[in-house]
Amino acid sequence: MSELTEFLTRLTDCDMLVLTLVSTNRLYCRFFLHGLYQDRMFLSDPLLMAELSLLMGEGEVVDAGGIARLKQTFLAV
Repeated sequence: MSELTEFLTRLTDCDMLVLTLVSTNRLYCRFFLHGLYQDRMFLSDPLLMAELSLLMGEGEVVDAGGIARLKQTFLAV
């Protein structure tokens, strides 16, 4: 399974992401639903990392609005 496919699968069941920059080309991403931890993964896809960096709010968090934009961008047919 590709990194993007795996990320989008996990994204469908969350309403918040918490991101931590591990290195210049790697992010640690944690998925939450209603404040409860659901899953985690490392990301290294440059396109995905660029999109996430645009959506990060305070404290490396992508909120429900940012998640909706990610879904619209990557899941739109």
